[in-house]
Amino acid sequence: QALRTVVGLMLNSKFPMFVAWGPELGFLYNDSYREILGDKHPAALGGRFHDIWSEIWHDIGPLIERALGGEATYADRLYLVMNRHGYDEPTWFTFSYSPVRDERGEIAGMYCAVVEVTDQVLAEKYRNEENERLRGLFAQAPGIMAVLRGPEHVFELTNQSYMQLVGHRPVVGKAAREALPEIVGQGFLELLDRVYTTGEPFVGHALPVRLQREPEGPPEERYIDFVYQPIRDESGEVTGIFVEGSDVTARKLV
Repeated sequence: QALRTVVGLMLNSKFPMFVAWGPELGFLYNDSYREILGDKHPAALGGRFHDIWSEIWHDIGPLIERALGGEATYADRLYLVMNRHGYDEPTWFTFSYSPVRDERGEIAGMYCAVVEVTDQVLAEKYRNEENERLRGLFAQAPGIMAVLRGPEHVFELTNQSYMQLVGHRPVVGKAAREALPEIVGQGFLELLDRVYTTGEPFVGHALPVRLQREPEGPPEERYIDFVYQPIRDESGEVTGIFVEGSDVTARKLV
């Protein structure tokens, strides 16, 4: 009766599920689980759990033992190398193993609810790799670049050229007013506020700025070409400002 009950629940679920029952852990599953099996379906129906997933048994075996010992287990984004289409492929799954007891209260098997998250994991890895590549390009760009976030214009990213301009001070994580106190009163904070509020970019040509480029040293006047470009979220709201430009002091003084 316990097997009938759990199989009935499984077959009526749209969530991928299987039941492994008895001493041999005979394998039963619903339609949603067929895609996970790949070419192992339909031969897997009624087969031994170990035979069906022998290539990943060393990964899932300890979890199965715990479930058969009466302890429900949960795995989040577990990496498994599976062979379900005639070749090994990297996959990731989130699932739970739960013990099933018979009418006498003894553990007679286990059931699993599972979702494959391979596409999500690979997409996330690709985004992370792409972000790292872009960060590398950003850091090495010859022009000055910075990303400011929020109405206080907190530095999120800077590249080497920007750090050289401001004397290699630790500005990331600080609001512009705190990170570069000498710019207060020079009009740049007001320009940032205007771009953030209106969403309209600002372009400056050879504007003078006094910056403290040496610790405890006096402010040094530089001339900068730059753009303050608003950054928007998916809803179109301004969430930050991208700063891009170049130090044109040498050209200005010729």
